[in-house]
Amino acid sequence: MTRPLNEVMRQLENYTLSWHHWLIVLYLLKVGGSGTAGQILSILKKEGFSSHSIMQVLKRDLVELGEAIDVEGDIENPQDATVVTLTSDPRFQSFLKKHLKSVVASLKTRSSR
Repeated sequence: MTRPLNEVMRQLENYTLSWHHWLIVLYLLKVGGSGTAGQILSILKKEGFSSHSIMQVLKRDLVELGEAIDVEGDIENPQDATVVTLTSDPRFQSFLKKHLKSVVASLKTRSSR
């Protein structure tokens, strides 16, 4: 069962615990709302995720992002060419607008440590 959007937004409000989810969301925003799993994997690699665990992290994050994203194909077995798209739901778009500056500031602080 897909995780409901309201539950996803509650999780994303905790920037510290959901920073890797935000990396995916911010990347998708940067590239116009849609990208491939291969592109997302490269972002996670740049953040230092181990090559042994990176695919599991991606799978888990895609599942946990639930209704905030649409995944073309099998979400449990994403391939490099699997397309991931942010939802156009107005509630989520409003949520992003409200939290974007704080998230970016929080992630910048985290990366400067």
